[in-house]
Amino acid sequence: MESAMEHLATIIPMSDTSRRIAAEDLSPTALPDAFLKSDVAQAASKFHFPSFDELPHVNLYRDQVIGYIEGVLAPLSSCAEGPWLTPAMVNNYVKQRLVPAPTKKLYGREQIARLLVICVFKQFLSMDAIARMFTIQLMTYPVEVAFDYIATELNHAVADAFSAGTTQHEDSARVVTRESVLVRSAAAAFASKAFLMSYLAYCGYDAAYEEDRRR
Repeated sequence: MESAMEHLATIIPMSDTSRRIAAEDLSPTALPDAFLKSDVAQAASKFHFPSFDELPHVNLYRDQVIGYIEGVLAPLSSCAEGPWLTPAMVNNYVKQRLVPAPTKKLYGREQIARLLVICVFKQFLSMDAIARMFTIQLMTYPVEVAFDYIATELNHAVADAFSAGTTQHEDSARVVTRESVLVRSAAAAFASKAFLMSYLAYCGYDAAYEEDRRR
């Protein structure tokens, strides 16, 4: 990856003695096509959110759950502000009843599924909003069905966001419902943020921001 400064746009001083603005000053220094060919975009395009049946078939301890989820979401690490999941977060989600309590410190597929969804949706939704979505889901679809739809739409949305093509995936739901609109909108929001944060990182703005903070 090229250095951050090589991607930063030319700074144009604004004063009466400034030089005239040249054409290169108005040209972006990190074109989308170049970004989509970068390592970070290529990694993101291979992101795969597992289906319910692809989740671990054995119960896991908390640290194992965290390691598994971090591995799933690693291709989109630029999207997260801090770690995707920590022991304190898991405990907090259990206390808030967003995730069923573990049995003998072990977490099953339903709990792992909920933690995965929370880690994705919390990037742009409040916990109250996520709780409402879970409530709607529980009233309408079994966990496996709802989770598989989320997985499909997330994979499609991320693939579309990081693709140079113009063809977009259609809604995978057989019938458009309130629930499908909510999920599809959430998937699109996550993919858009993942693209934006990855693009900013590629352009070097995260490095420039951190350097500015240290001054």
